[in-house]
Amino acid sequence: MKIVKLIPIILLIVALGVGGTLLAMHGKDAVSMAASKKEGVLTIDTVNASFEGQSGKISAVKVKEEQQVKKGQTLLALDTRDIDLQIKGVKEQMSQIDVQISQAQSQLTSQAHKLAEQKANAQLNIEAAKVAEQKVLTGARPEDIRSQEIAVDSAKKSVEVANNGVTSAQTAVEAAQQTLDYAKTNYDRAKMLFDNGLGTQASLDTAQNSVDTATKQVQSAQDQLNSAMKQVEVTSNQVSAQETALQKLQNGATAEERQQAHVQLEQAQQALKQVEQGQEDIDNGKYNIELLKKQKDALQVTLDGYEVQKSRRVLTAAADGKVTRVVPKVGENVSAGTPVVVIETGKLYYDLYVGEENMKAFQAGAKVSTNVISLGKNIKGTVRYITSAPQYAALRMSREKGQSDTTSFIVRVDVKRTPDLLPGMTVEVPTNESHN
Repeated sequence: MKIVKLIPIILLIVALGVGGTLLAMHGKDAVSMAASKKEGVLTIDTVNASFEGQSGKISAVKVKEEQQVKKGQTLLALDTRDIDLQIKGVKEQMSQIDVQISQAQSQLTSQAHKLAEQKANAQLNIEAAKVAEQKVLTGARPEDIRSQEIAVDSAKKSVEVANNGVTSAQTAVEAAQQTLDYAKTNYDRAKMLFDNGLGTQASLDTAQNSVDTATKQVQSAQDQLNSAMKQVEVTSNQVSAQETALQKLQNGATAEERQQAHVQLEQAQQALKQVEQGQEDIDNGKYNIELLKKQKDALQVTLDGYEVQKSRRVLTAAADGKVTRVVPKVGENVSAGTPVVVIETGKLYYDLYVGEENMKAFQAGAKVSTNVISLGKNIKGTVRYITSAPQYAALRMSREKGQSDTTSFIVRVDVKRTPDLLPGMTVEVPTNESHN
């Protein structure tokens, strides 16, 4: 019994003796050996392909497992019918804006020409009113009567010009109303797509903006029509006034007629001011065109975004290699970022867990001497990166509160594949020498 109790004590003494012996053997204990050499396992490098920011139903599977693929080759495709409708809608809106811009520019040019004509006529009317007043004050002369007759003819021409302005304004109102009807139709279609979950809020907002813009254009065209009709009224009154003035010249002017001649001059001057105010309408038209162009620019940004989304619904290979796994089938739904295809790139690598005391022996991009144990030969690897190892990989020894004495790092080393190098082979790397 005494012998049995002494066995644990004897084993402890033997262990201490062996440990002391190893320490005496030039430090070749387990810890020293781990610090001088590291082992790793050759692993095949793989790429997990997934759809970037896109989810949906698989419409096509272009590859199968064990198939060799090239970088950029199509692997899978998602259904694009919904985004195709959105792209079509944006393009139609842009086309509509192009029509609106063209109409607005044409209308603006017409307004500018009319304004110039109206201004010239208004200045002529002022001169005629001045002459008429002077004739009333000085009495009629044959040449004055003749001049007044010319003024009557000029006023009648002004009526014709004003009537032409009304016709043009009515055409502009009809065109603006057609644009508004088209915008409302597009809005109804965008609203239907949005309600059915096929459209975006941005598309609906853009359609509403188009309706609002077209409504303003209708109101602007109507205002111009009202202004043109007023101009007809004004010029018609001027014809009556000029004819009355001619009659008075022929009959001789009274005190009341002299007063009226002065009022007519003031009216002609006021008409010129009204014509000059038309420049504000032209400036507003230019501003509206700029707004339309900005709306088109915004739609172009939206269209570019949709095109990018559509392009991302076609998944291509990120590198040359062999397809080892295809997860989904046609008709299945996939989520954005979920790996759907796994590709072996043909590259080999291995990972080393290295303590911080040996980190100075490794640098990113450095060459590493690698011993392939099963082949009995050395090859050269290249350090891809160095990163902190998980916490469980740290060595815990005698530091207080359970803290690790040594932090571990993962060193990933790339190896050029050759026919005799196979995944799963064990490699050995010395850590007591510098790798540059």
